[in-house]
Amino acid sequence: MDLKGQRLALLGFGVENQALGAWLASRGCSFSVCDRRPESRVTDPAWDGSVTQWRLGEAALADLTDFDVLFRSPGISARQTELNAAVAAGVRLSSGTELFLQCCPAPVIAVTGTKGKGTTASLLMSILDAAGVAARIGGNIGIPPVTFLDELSAHDLVVLELSSFQLQDLGASPQGAVLLPVATDHLDYHESRSEYVAAKGEICRHQRSDDWVLAAAGCATAESLAARSAGRNLTFGGRSPDRGDGCWIEDGQVWWRDGEPEAEAVASLSDVRLRGDHNHDNACAAVAASLLAGVPAEAVPKGLQAFRGLPHRLEQVGSGDGVLYVNDSLATTPESAAAGLQAWPGQRVILIAGGSSKGADFEPLGIAIVAAAAAVVTIGQEGPAIARAARAAGFTGPMDEDCATMARAVAAAAARAVPGDVVLLSPACASFGMFASYADRGEAFRRAALNR
Repeated sequence: MDLKGQRLALLGFGVENQALGAWLASRGCSFSVCDRRPESRVTDPAWDGSVTQWRLGEAALADLTDFDVLFRSPGISARQTELNAAVAAGVRLSSGTELFLQCCPAPVIAVTGTKGKGTTASLLMSILDAAGVAARIGGNIGIPPVTFLDELSAHDLVVLELSSFQLQDLGASPQGAVLLPVATDHLDYHESRSEYVAAKGEICRHQRSDDWVLAAAGCATAESLAARSAGRNLTFGGRSPDRGDGCWIEDGQVWWRDGEPEAEAVASLSDVRLRGDHNHDNACAAVAASLLAGVPAEAVPKGLQAFRGLPHRLEQVGSGDGVLYVNDSLATTPESAAAGLQAWPGQRVILIAGGSSKGADFEPLGIAIVAAAAAVVTIGQEGPAIARAARAAGFTGPMDEDCATMARAVAAAAARAVPGDVVLLSPACASFGMFASYADRGEAFRRAALNR
């Protein structure tokens, strides 16, 4: 992307566009910053020399037609009226992610899906590290990849976790794409499920014939999106070896087939140190991606064994009186909360769920509650909807509704628990309203659990 002489604007000045601004400034590019938050202006003199204009406040996006290229922050939808008007006037809409993909000299493997992105990307990095591959990770996991763009060479490998916000209208695809199961999420941001799904599809829509895409076996949406790629199409997960090339689990082994008549066992299921069938499928995705990237099969078990999980993902944070407390705060959809519930076969689970709305349908969670929960404690705006979904599905167990704080929710759950039980925070909702973020919510749960 040639930016010389272009009139540039950064729309939104959060973490990603601040990193992009630093990268642009290092190249002598000037740009404007448009952000509805009046406090967004930075005080670094180096920035003041590169920013030609600060458009801050409610009218920051009012008229964008005096620019040539707009770099959209992930938090600003590409479907906003002001952005549509600018594009109609001939302004190019881009993002830091698109710029990175266009400028990156190293091959890129990107991971998306409704849930499991961070875990899968981190598992992949663990396998690459075990194999001695020089790799960097960035994206939605919290590291803007432009921060290390200038350090890369063609001999490196980049792993990106990409959200639908980052993928929306991306216009470019990585050489390797991983499509985890795609359900429904972020309907408070996307216009519809179809628009959300279309955003996910950008991860492979622009691939070439020598690229590849891995799709979650059995997820019709992921498989349909993968079919639009011009590259090789493989699958991962599931329990049947009769799907062609890909990675799956059978008889306690992780199997891999890539164009050969016979599959190869590349690891044992016991090498995967994460609970739940959904995490076993995430491991299959990471294994397949690493092998497609050229990692020798003998490095796979070591990489799987080394990874013990990420914070706020089925994280065991404490125990007391024989009760285990598990923080799954990043389970912000009904499907991911249901997967968290199902990760404890043979144990009674007291579920804490609820939070702010993303327009989700809680029917799948209600069904999972009937199958796997001994009791339910609800919090937040969506607590009543979760309670209704559980009862509609036939749940007759005890329920403590509308706890005003996490401490009260944990106390209510603890009162229902007996030795051997699991108290699981798996909210199925966003955190806003009661908490600043999913991490803030998880830490509140951790504190309450440790204070028992």
